[in-house]
Amino acid sequence: MRKTLRKLLAAGLIAGSLLIAAPVDAEIRTYEGTDEYIMSEFETIDVAKQRAKQKAERAAQEKAGVFVESNTEVVNMMVTKDEIRTMTSGILKIVDVQYKLTEIAGGKSFIVQATVKADIDTDDVGKWFNRGEGERSELVAQNIELQKAIAAQDAQIAELKRQLAAKPKDAEKISAQIAVEDKVFLSNQKLMEVAPLYYQGNLRGTVTLCTQAIELNPANATAYSIRGAIYYRLNDYNSAIADFNKAVELNPGDYRNYYNRGLARVKLNDFRKAAEDFGGAIQRNVNDADSYYNRGVCRQRLGDYYGAQEDLNKARALGYRS
Repeated sequence: MRKTLRKLLAAGLIAGSLLIAAPVDAEIRTYEGTDEYIMSEFETIDVAKQRAKQKAERAAQEKAGVFVESNTEVVNMMVTKDEIRTMTSGILKIVDVQYKLTEIAGGKSFIVQATVKADIDTDDVGKWFNRGEGERSELVAQNIELQKAIAAQDAQIAELKRQLAAKPKDAEKISAQIAVEDKVFLSNQKLMEVAPLYYQGNLRGTVTLCTQAIELNPANATAYSIRGAIYYRLNDYNSAIADFNKAVELNPGDYRNYYNRGLARVKLNDFRKAAEDFGGAIQRNVNDADSYYNRGVCRQRLGDYYGAQEDLNKARALGYRS
């Protein structure tokens, strides 16, 4: 029997059979999150508001995540905190944002406080878990990478503001660096908007958001990776490969980009290059059963039956299940 390739990358697969009980008596629940951002005199008020809003959204998501985790029954399966966060960020809908500005430093700067109100439709919880396992874990992996990028950018801004306070004579140079970091931040914000559109099925809209993110920060590897995955779902495999090429160039250590590029090349019947990509994924993650399995299938198609059997045996040894 001809073996088939696994779907788009499932990073950190969650094994087990699935029985989901969404919260009883599905309803719309509203959560509020409040947080603040201290703006320096060299930052713009618009970006400061966005930074405060991001923190407030995170607070609302955490509250919603607690509800989802405690009111969703999952049988025979471990749902990670990362999956709860990913799901919640996608299904939570912002319905209102209020800002409060407090002058500091003699009117040169502000404390910007944001209060966000957001709704969650408990029906959407069940819809999330009814997605395929591979799709869910792919979205989780993307969200983890995005959150890492956001945390790194937050740390960079904090460091620049510390330098600004310690070396006021370097204010012009540091303020220029802050302006660059603001674009990195806004780029990541565009990616934060991708999940809700994706869950609505608006794939073209997600491509537009990723493109805007890339325009703001051409070095945003996550934006290329996500856009490549969307192009793959749109059956535009050449565009997907082009984006995965860029993602590999910007972040050569991430095995997922090699894996996903391999899948796109399979769709174009380029089994030799696909096998090379799955090999690249294996070099960077030696325990990924799917990479071994898919390379084995490619080798089988290429007539390398010994190599194919070796890979398929390794996939099974690592826990691969068809």
